Amino acid sequence: MKSVTKIINETLLRIKARFQLVREIQHEYSENLDEIREKSYSDERIKLIIQNISDMVTLVNKQGVIVYNNKAVTRILGYEPNELNGKGMLEYVHPDDRERVGNRFKEVLEEEGVGKSFEFRYLSKFGKYVLIETVGNIQLNNPAFHAVILISRDITEKRKVEETIKASEEKLRSLIHHISDIITIISVTGEITYQSASARQLMGYEENELRKRNFSEIVHPDDLPTLLNSFQKLIEKGGVSELTEFRLLNKDGNYFYIEAQATNQIDNPYIKGLVVNSRDISIRKKAEEERKILIKELTKNNSDLKQFSYIVSHNLRAPLTNLTSMIKLLDYSTVTTDRSLKLLEGFKATTAHLNETLNDLIDILVVKDNTNIQTEILNFERTLNKITKSINSLLEETKTEVTYDFTSANFVKFNEPYLESIFQNLITNSIRYRSNDRHPEISIRSEIQGEDTIVTYSDNGIGFDINQVKDKIFGLHQKFHHHPESRGIGLYLIHAQITSLGGMISVDSKINKGTTFTISFKN
Repeated sequence: MKSVTKIINETLLRIKARFQLVREIQHEYSENLDEIREKSYSDERIKLIIQNISDMVTLVNKQGVIVYNNKAVTRILGYEPNELNGKGMLEYVHPDDRERVGNRFKEVLEEEGVGKSFEFRYLSKFGKYVLIETVGNIQLNNPAFHAVILISRDITEKRKVEETIKASEEKLRSLIHHISDIITIISVTGEITYQSASARQLMGYEENELRKRNFSEIVHPDDLPTLLNSFQKLIEKGGVSELTEFRLLNKDGNYFYIEAQATNQIDNPYIKGLVVNSRDISIRKKAEEERKILIKELTKNNSDLKQFSYIVSHNLRAPLTNLTSMIKLLDYSTVTTDRSLKLLEGFKATTAHLNETLNDLIDILVVKDNTNIQTEILNFERTLNKITKSINSLLEETKTEVTYDFTSANFVKFNEPYLESIFQNLITNSIRYRSNDRHPEISIRSEIQGEDTIVTYSDNGIGFDINQVKDKIFGLHQKFHHHPESRGIGLYLIHAQITSLGGMISVDSKINKGTTFTISFKN
C-alpha cells in the first residue's frame, strides 16, 4: 500500500493540474469574450451609421425582393424602414423605367463588387415619383448579407437645377450662334481661344477656325498699334474698353471695318482672357464716306448758289433802281396812243413786281446766311403796337380788329427785326385773305409751356384745306389762293426766321372758318 504521504502528494498534483487547466480555460474564454464584445460593438456602430446616413440603403435578395431599408427611406420616399420589406423592388419603379431597371438588375447580379450608377423614378408613399440615383454592390456570397446592397439618393432637385442650367446654356449658346455680332475671346498673349459661329457670315471662317492664331494676324497693320495700346490698357486697368473701329482680314483676303468693345475677364477661371464683341460696320463706313462727299458737294453748290444770288441781287439792284426812277420821271401826258399807255403801265407793273421779288430774295438771303443772329429780351405788346401803328391806315380801311392777351408771357428772347417781320407778315396775310362776309378779326395770346413760350395767332379769314397743303404750307413760292397780291413768300420767311433761332411753327386751318398759327419760341 501506498503511503499516506505519497497519496496526498499525488492528490495535490492532480488538483494543481486541474487548477492550471481551469486557469487556461478562463484565460481563453476571457480573450474570446473580449473579441465577441468588440465585434458586437463594431456591428452596433456600423448599424448606427447605416441607419443615420442621408443616403437610402436598401438590401435586395437575388429575386429582387426588398429585405431591408434604413431610416433614410422615410425622408426620401415617405415609407417606414420595414414597410417595404418583402415587396418586389420593381413594383415601385415607374412603368416607363421598369424594363430598363429590370435588365440592369440582371446585369448587376452577374457583376462583383460596386457597379455603375443608374437613374430611375421610384414611387413615393405620397403617390409621386421621385428621381433617384442608385449604385449597386453585389454581396450575395457574403454570409453577413446574402443580398445586393443598393445605395440611393434623391436627385430630383439636382436634375431640375441641371436642366435649368442646361437650358440657360443652350439659350446662351443659341444667342451667341445666331447674333450678328462676333464674340471672340483673346488671351493675354494675343491668342484667339474662342470665336463664335457668326464669324462665318462676316469673315468666312467656321466657328473656332481662328483658334490658337494670334489676333494680330488678321488686324490691318495700320490699325494694329492703336488696338494693341487699347488692349494693353484694358489688361492693366480692367473693366470695359471704349468702342474702337479697325479693319479685319476676312478669309477671302479682303479687309472690312468692324466696331469692337472688349471686356477684361482674365481673372474669370472660365474665360481667362478679353471678351471682344464686334460688329460689321462696312456699310455704315461706306455711307459715312458717301455722306462726307455729298456734304462737300452740297456745301460747294450752296456756296456757289449764294454767290450767284448775291451777284444777281447786286447786279440787278442798280439797273432796277434806275428803271424805277425813270418810270417816275415819265410824263404820261405826252403819250398820244392808248397802246403806248398800256405798254408803259405794264412796264411799270412788271418793274414794281421785279423790285418786290428782288427785295424778297434779299430778305431770304439775309435770314439764311445769318449765322450770328443777335437776340435780346423783347416785349410782345410793345412790338405788336409798333407794327399796328405802322399799318394803322390799312387796319382802319379794312376795319380789322386786333386783340391780344400777353399777361401769361409778355417777354421773349428773340431777334427784334425777326419778331416785327413775323407779326407784320401774319397780320397783312390775314387782311389779304379776309372773308368778304365779315370784318377781319385777329386774336393773339401767349403762354408758358415747359421751357418754351407759345404764341397762338388766329384769324377768321377764308382759310384753306390743310389736308391738301400741309406739306407745302411753308414752302417757297407756294400759293393756296388766286389772290393778285399773293407772292408765296411770307410764310416761307416766317418759318425761316423762327426755325433759325431753334423755334417751331405749325398751322391749322378750315375753309371759310379761319387759320391758326402756333409758334414755339425757345427760351
